[in-house]
Amino acid sequence: MSETVEVTLRPFTWDDLPTIVDIINRCDAVDGLERGLSESELRAWWTVPGIDPEANAFLATVADEPVGYGLVRLRKGDERSGFSKFVAHGLVLPEWRGRGIGTRILAESERRARARLDEAPTATVYFDAYADVRQSDAIALYTRAQMQPVRYFFEMVYDSPEPPATPVYPPGYGVRTFVRGQDEEVTLRVMNTAFRDHWGHTDDSLEEWLHWVNSQYFSPDMTYLGLDPSGEIVGVCLCNIYPEENERVGREQGWVDTLGVLREHRHIGLGRALLLEGMGALRRRGCTHILLGVDTENPTGALGLYEAVGFRAWKKQVTYRKPLR
Repeated sequence: MSETVEVTLRPFTWDDLPTIVDIINRCDAVDGLERGLSESELRAWWTVPGIDPEANAFLATVADEPVGYGLVRLRKGDERSGFSKFVAHGLVLPEWRGRGIGTRILAESERRARARLDEAPTATVYFDAYADVRQSDAIALYTRAQMQPVRYFFEMVYDSPEPPATPVYPPGYGVRTFVRGQDEEVTLRVMNTAFRDHWGHTDDSLEEWLHWVNSQYFSPDMTYLGLDPSGEIVGVCLCNIYPEENERVGREQGWVDTLGVLREHRHIGLGRALLLEGMGALRRRGCTHILLGVDTENPTGALGLYEAVGFRAWKKQVTYRKPLR
């Protein structure tokens, strides 16, 4: 390890947004994880209600030079989830790694989480951080902080030259696209309910959901709502194309950001049909690569479904965790 340096931490201000974006993109250029961001993308994320970066983000500097950053986000649970979690995000510029800066950022993130424990409404509270399995430096950092690997996730890709299969819906079931001003609350309710038996889930609030619905990064015409025979919404497939990301990675790709079906309507082919609906829409819009994320131990059989329609794993992430309460 190189010699440690004196690190100063200072609060984030919105004037720092370009600096944070520069840190993220310089890290991505070396790490090759395709996690770069534009200023508009980061602003959209950091203006989600509850993140409050002016209170919860900070820069790490050495001799007034920004060399890294940290952000701590509280995801509140309830009696159904049984837990809340503070999620630590952060990076250190590659040329400054190995000098104790990441250790300082992570320690400050944990300190901030512990200082906010009274904001968590549940008895159980965790401190989480994420890494790609190729990020050996981050994994070593989390291990030194007595965090444990608790769950793995695949990022999967469909890049077959063959078009996705035509969706076939169960008898009586159907599909339509999202209508602004009508479907916001029911769609959120279905997504939250569908994901409550998924590991690590905490419900999104209406304020968080409306932030995305009203942003430039939401596509109502690629948000497919599965309907039961009575016309009630019982499933959601939310897809998006991010042009700025595609320019960075140099390929035409789109995302199946969310796929969820209410438990009582699973295992009849509705999830598969909604997935194929979204995949077809993305391919018709020119996407050669269709991406999604999945828990490797997903209890609903999602991994098997994705493999069955042609997805393959191409990246793997891990969640590290420490109990705080």
